[in-house]
Amino acid sequence: MEIEPYKYWRIIHFLIMECHYNVIYLSKNYQEIWIEGKKNGGNTPIIRLFQMDLDWSNWLSRDMERTVLNAERIRRTLRKRSLKVESVYITTFPPVDSYDHLVNQSFNSTEKKVQINTILLDRSVQEWEIAGRKINLNVIPDTAEERDNQIQSYKETILALIKQNEKEERQLLNFGKPFISYLFIVFQVIMFFLMEGSGGSTNSETLVKWGAKVNYLIAVGEWWRLITPIFLHIGFLHLVMNSFALYYVGPLIERIFGNSRFFIIYLFAGFSGVFASYLFSPSLSAGASGAIFGCFGALLYFAWQFPKLFFRVMGWNVIIIIIINLIFGFTIQGIDNAGHIGGLVGGFLATAIVNFPKKKSWKIQLGALLITLLLIGIGIGYTSSSGVSQNRDQSALIMVNNYVNDEKYDDAEQVLETIKTKNNENYYFLLSYIQLKKKELAAAEKNLQKTIHLNPEFHEAYYNLAVVSLYDKKLEEAREYLQKALELDENNPKYLLLWDKIKE
Repeated sequence: MEIEPYKYWRIIHFLIMECHYNVIYLSKNYQEIWIEGKKNGGNTPIIRLFQMDLDWSNWLSRDMERTVLNAERIRRTLRKRSLKVESVYITTFPPVDSYDHLVNQSFNSTEKKVQINTILLDRSVQEWEIAGRKINLNVIPDTAEERDNQIQSYKETILALIKQNEKEERQLLNFGKPFISYLFIVFQVIMFFLMEGSGGSTNSETLVKWGAKVNYLIAVGEWWRLITPIFLHIGFLHLVMNSFALYYVGPLIERIFGNSRFFIIYLFAGFSGVFASYLFSPSLSAGASGAIFGCFGALLYFAWQFPKLFFRVMGWNVIIIIIINLIFGFTIQGIDNAGHIGGLVGGFLATAIVNFPKKKSWKIQLGALLITLLLIGIGIGYTSSSGVSQNRDQSALIMVNNYVNDEKYDDAEQVLETIKTKNNENYYFLLSYIQLKKKELAAAEKNLQKTIHLNPEFHEAYYNLAVVSLYDKKLEEAREYLQKALELDENNPKYLLLWDKIKE
């Protein structure tokens, strides 16, 4: 057998076994191979080896054009902005005609995203330096039989390694069979219809009853509301969107990490999302969005640990989806972006703690656990801050308003008593409204005066003062207050109706 096939396989063996390169592509006839370093990036080139005797430079020129096209495909597959390639030809002799203009110099693709450097290793080349190491090309077995045996040994080793890597990748992507994802979808659908039958999934009282996130109730001890909102949804569209997202991404995470790990990742991400929402948002909220963002966090951890496999299999699509959803969260009102970010971070950390099945990385796992405990500790400490207290009071005022609408005045008054920040026009107005309904007129008037002192344009307060004045049979005073209310809200039908009754 010729010497060049032996050199070809010896170089491949050297790069893969000693320099730890990975195979990207191997042709069916084994004459062409593309390999990259495990830490390929920056200026480290991908190596393309081709074993063939070159007769004419025209063939070399055409093959270089083909190499550029293949390199561009590989660049897109690897999701790289640019790609450098060392295209190495192993040949007995160089082309018989002029070829110097083709080798040992770089040239770029049309879009200048691929740079090719062509190298010829013919019999005149004694050694070749690659990956910071040199390989002596003159160390060759004396007999053809020895070369054949060594080639076969190299080939078997490389092919076995390729198969092993493919097997490990398949196992990594298909460890578990999805089950928990579908169970969560079914459960949240059941919860939705139970809420619909109990008053409606968009009804605040129903949401509170079934376990939605309410800052005030969490603050007074209902900590279970940090978990239950994961399975509740506000309206049919909300349910459909989150169920579809979970159906899309949940089984993928479950296949990679297995059922039990997915269960932990999903619930912890959901908890993290609700906890972050509690810290930074006063709104009543519910939904699986934080937990679903946690699934994206798990994919980011996968990308961190296996970047090449991630970009080859999933690519930038996942990252783009995350970015788009976060942008929507910051620009569209009503989206709880704190919950999304909390879920994303929680999912990443939970994944780092449980790690991949049959793979241990104690430094990463312990580090992630310590960071998680630290963040939870910081979050618990932050609950005593003025910002969280204000969110809690705003949440309490929302509850009071709901109780007032439902004519549960005693419950509303009880919640009002727990509010810490009382120097607030909404606080005094709601308290006066309750007192007015309970015919405590003097107290109601006093708190309504406090309301307009804090906010002179609070037209509803003027209207209620007019009502109090009518109860006290102070008709002229009632007209003055109602005129002020109409100046601030001239088309309010309730104000106009009362004005028709008391005007001169």
